[in-house]
Amino acid sequence: MKLSRRRFLGLSAAGLLAGPTLYRPVLADGTRRLKLVLGNEQRQWFAPTGEPVALWGFDRDVLRLRQGEPVEIEVENRLPQPSSVHWHGLRVENAMDGVTGLTQAPIEPGERFFYRFTPQDAGTFWAHSHHRTYEQLARGLYLPLIVDEPELYPVDRDLVLALDDWRLNNERQLHTESFGDMHEWAHGGRTGNLLTANRQLKPAFEVRAGERVRLRLVNTANARIMLVELPSIPTWIIAKDGQPLAEPQPLSEPLVLAPAERYDVVVDIPVQASGSYKIRDVGQDEAAELASLRVAGQTEHRWFSAPAALPANPLPELGSAEPQHRLQLDMTGGAMGTLRKAVYQGETLGVQELIQKHQIWAFNGIANMPEQPMLDVKRGDLVEIEILNNTRWPHGMHLHGHHFKADLARYPKGIWHDTLAMAGGERSTIRFRADNPGSWLLHCHMIEHQAAGMVTWIRVAT
Repeated sequence: MKLSRRRFLGLSAAGLLAGPTLYRPVLADGTRRLKLVLGNEQRQWFAPTGEPVALWGFDRDVLRLRQGEPVEIEVENRLPQPSSVHWHGLRVENAMDGVTGLTQAPIEPGERFFYRFTPQDAGTFWAHSHHRTYEQLARGLYLPLIVDEPELYPVDRDLVLALDDWRLNNERQLHTESFGDMHEWAHGGRTGNLLTANRQLKPAFEVRAGERVRLRLVNTANARIMLVELPSIPTWIIAKDGQPLAEPQPLSEPLVLAPAERYDVVVDIPVQASGSYKIRDVGQDEAAELASLRVAGQTEHRWFSAPAALPANPLPELGSAEPQHRLQLDMTGGAMGTLRKAVYQGETLGVQELIQKHQIWAFNGIANMPEQPMLDVKRGDLVEIEILNNTRWPHGMHLHGHHFKADLARYPKGIWHDTLAMAGGERSTIRFRADNPGSWLLHCHMIEHQAAGMVTWIRVAT
């Protein structure tokens, strides 16, 4: 996991306790019923003198589900815009994926939608809007989502750190005028000037000397790639994008988190620890504190060995056979790129015409959603896609409905992904079993890049 500052630039959290969810009544078939409300929210970031910051959000701080237990989630939209909820990283039925225009109609203001699915995988995921995402995500419309393992993982504390940045104006409110800034869409995407963890400024949460702590790190930002420096204490990676590593891997370098990437890590608080341990983003010119671990007292027991591996989730086997489908995805466009023309909504347009339509990126010469899928496959087919980042900018490639393996050396060997950070000029081959029927997006999760052209889809037939 070694990554120099130069290499990172080339690629261009009190935390939430993962506590129990308050469930609504259980249906006769054992399905749990929950309700989520999308609405306005205020954060007192500048109290006592400043005005509250107006955001959008869910009506809870974290959603916790149980592996293998079916749920029915009623989502009520109290926002002034239509919206939807995408269950990022969960392998749900296609109709429940939450992508407006592809899997469902948007939830209109004042309306409701019922999402029904059974979480197949335990791990760290998140939910967020997948309608006008470049604006709604920037306004805060996301929610950390934890799916518990059948048996509790042996740690003393289980904490979520949802990391974000916010663009504020001179009045210290959201800078809404910049949501459609084409200059930013053509560069690295819209980044903010204020960092938070769990929607708080530099939160500190208590730990005890000698404790073992599970930290669930989620990058919820629109476009900021974070280089997260954890305290210099014994630390192991145990999962990536919700999927356990076969063996925990010691970590001594900062973690790269592209937007939507997640890591579960275990840290051991030293027996003689005191004071505070900072968690920082060190990817900018100046390191920024995200959160801290504050030592308050000492535990009565000790941890003497490395953490155990999490139980594997029921992902399909990939094997070593030749894939039924092998293709390339050529990413082009953006500032200082070579894009001169692309097909947009069935019409070939020059780059200036594309810009007038807020398009500046392309996959295989097509800007934004094509009418036909990039790939048609049968259920169970093995797929390899060689992704070529022929741009000057980093991208975070996300595949819906599936997890995949990739061949980038910066990641632990054999790791599973649903989101992959790729540097400018980099290439990687992803490999996955198309076992989930339906129409699934493949897009850059630096959301302004998606809005400006970097999105396609695959179709898995039954």
